[in-house]
Amino acid sequence: MNFKPTFENRQIAIEKTLFVESLTSKLIKHMMGLDLLGSTKSLDNKSSSISLRAKIDLLTDCGKIDKQTYANLLHITSIRNQFAHNFECNNFEDLPKFIDGIDKPLLKYCPNLSASTEENLKKGFLNMADQAFKFLLNEFGGVTREYQIDMEKLKIRITEDEQKLLDQYGIQGARNRALVLNKVRQLLKEDGHEELNSKINDEIIQFKRENPDA
Repeated sequence: MNFKPTFENRQIAIEKTLFVESLTSKLIKHMMGLDLLGSTKSLDNKSSSISLRAKIDLLTDCGKIDKQTYANLLHITSIRNQFAHNFECNNFEDLPKFIDGIDKPLLKYCPNLSASTEENLKKGFLNMADQAFKFLLNEFGGVTREYQIDMEKLKIRITEDEQKLLDQYGIQGARNRALVLNKVRQLLKEDGHEELNSKINDEIIQFKRENPDA
């Protein structure tokens, strides 16, 4: 049994996967029309959050991840799990003992092989993770540009009375607050409508129902 310190290997595997998971969460938020910086029960770091595998599957089903990147992300997740939860997995050369055939895809991403199996597998993992991260980052680049444009459109001045209204209903996040206020202001143009207050209340309640994390 190998008892030598292996914190570096575990740290590498976990940190690389954390970057990937952060991007998958934001991509899903964007697809669902949620605030990228807003808090959610299923996509953030909570006990109720869905697994990274579920996020990867969802993005793939929606056509956001290609076949090769999907396979690589599953490999990365499996490797992270071994280093994070398996005391017997100390080094990259231990991985094939626990994940059948994992050495083949890892070595594919290590074009210049050396005499060290450990270094070859480690380098393969790093290259594989970097390629997957760049793929997701490219997808996220489009999301951030679109998000910034939307935020610019939603920049509005909030009066003191409007601030109280938003606080009354507990509307959080700049995007959500702007969306609600735009709708409220539209309703306020209906001068003389005796049921206006009721309509505003109904609209905000409906918004919160459709956006439970707002």
